This record gives sequence, structure tokens and C-alpha cells, in this order.
Amino acid sequence: FFQNFVLKNGDQPEYIHPYLIKSSLSSLSLSYPSQFSNSSFFYQVFNPDLTISASNNPNPRSTHVVSSFSDLSLTLDLPSTNLRFFLVRGSPYLTCVATRGVAVSISTIHAILEFNSNSSLTKYTIKLNNNQTWLIYTSSPINLSHGLSSITSGGFSGVIRIAILPVSDPGYELILDRFSSCYPVSGDAVFTKPFCLEYKWEKKGWGDLLMLAHPLHVRLLSGNDCGIAVLDDFKYQSIDGELVGVVGDSWVLKTDPVSVTWHSIRGVKEESYPEIIDAL
Repeated sequence: FFQNFVLKNGDQPEYIHPYLIKSSLSSLSLSYPSQFSNSSFFYQVFNPDLTISASNNPNPRSTHVVSSFSDLSLTLDLPSTNLRFFLVRGSPYLTCVATRGVAVSISTIHAILEFNSNSSLTKYTIKLNNNQTWLIYTSSPINLSHGLSSITSGGFSGVIRIAILPVSDPGYELILDRFSSCYPVSGDAVFTKPFCLEYKWEKKGWGDLLMLAHPLHVRLLSGNDCGIAVLDDFKYQSIDGELVGVVGDSWVLKTDPVSVTWHSIRGVKEESYPEIIDAL
């Protein structure tokens, strides 16, 4: 699911639900894609809504490194910037860890219309002229300043999380606020029982983990799994249908049992019955 990051220059967008993400040189661009369709094809339009990099980069033409990956995630490093991104499928946030006092730079192809912070300087709200609203959360105070289409900081070390507000609804923002302190760093798909698939995420921070499930996930989520909560009214758009919020770091996806049968076109010789029975 991340081959575009490792083929040739590794600079083509990859879909990490619900965002299209592109890494180019020493920056990473984030897009909440619009969708285009006609009678012949259907595709997502990549526009670099936000691009994250470092202002104090000594080698701006260096490329990224995929330092680890799992079934549901990859870790992408920009070594010259001291920025590490945990790209986890189904996370409504983009999570970045900055080390060694990085001067963070966030640019956009749009114009910034509004730019506000909370009193503790750990949350910023950005409204763009394409009707998008983005939220930036940090693990410690960060002093961000902005121009018409760029945002910069002084030296910062800590966790940065970025999420789009998919609809103008205070309830959505409250949910993103509530779960902004817990982030996934990897995810695995594990076959634990017959007809069951378990998604398990390693998480850091504190609190519960918020992820997004596509329609098939929601249909297969076990009703007996008391460790999760489905947020039916918290939704993001995607090429796979509406993504619904799910709280919990372990999901059990359970299908109905399927009876396996077989038959022989030419029939089975009676003397072969014991051999077949032994094999089964």
C-alpha cells in the first residue's frame, strides 16, 4: 500500500486513508482529496493542501527513508529535517515527531483566511480559502506565526498532529480534540481465530485511540467486542465510501462461517474413500 514511496524517486502520492500523502525531497504534502468521476474512470485529485518541512534544513534536496513498515502502517523519516512521520491507514490525524529543535514550516497552495490558537499554544485552527479547516495539535506549547500561505515556528521538539475538520460541526472538533493525545505508530492484521481478523495498533501518548473504519470494517466489527466504540456520526469521505470513527486499539472483524464443500467431476472411486478420509 506504500509502493509509491519506494519506487523510482518515491515522490508520487500514496493513499493513506483518509489522506493522499506525497513525499518530495525533504518535505511531506498532505491532501484531503476531492473525487472526480465520469463514465470511464474514477480518481482522486491530489492538491497539496498542507506541506510540512523544516526551515533550518541543511540539505533541502535530501530524500526520505522508509525506516519501518507493518501491515497497516509505515514510518517515513526525513533525516535532514529531524522529522519522523507515522503514516497509519485509517488515522484521521497525520502524526509527526520533531526532534532536536526543528524550526517547523507548513505551507499551503491556498490562502490562509483565519489563524487562531488556544491559550496554551497547543492547538491551532487554520481556515483556508478553499473552505477547508485544519487543526494542528502539539504535545507541548509551540509558537506559530503565519503569512498569506505559510506558517513557521521557532525550534520545537515533540509531537505534532494535523487533522482536517471534514464538516463545519463543533461536535467533530470536540471529538478530534478529545483523542488528539493518543497516536498510533504501527498496526498489524492478525488471524487469531477461524473466520476472524484482528487489527491491532501500537499506540503512544495517553487516552484512547481514534481510527476510521470503512463500510466493510463496520459491517464485520464484532458486536461482542466491548473494547471499541463506533462513532456513527463522525465521518470522513473516501474513495472506498464513508469512513466512520472507531475508538479502540484492537478491532475484531468477524465473518459468518462458510461451509467448505468439494466434488469431483469424474466421481471418486470407492477404493479411494479411506485415503481421502485419512487426508481430511
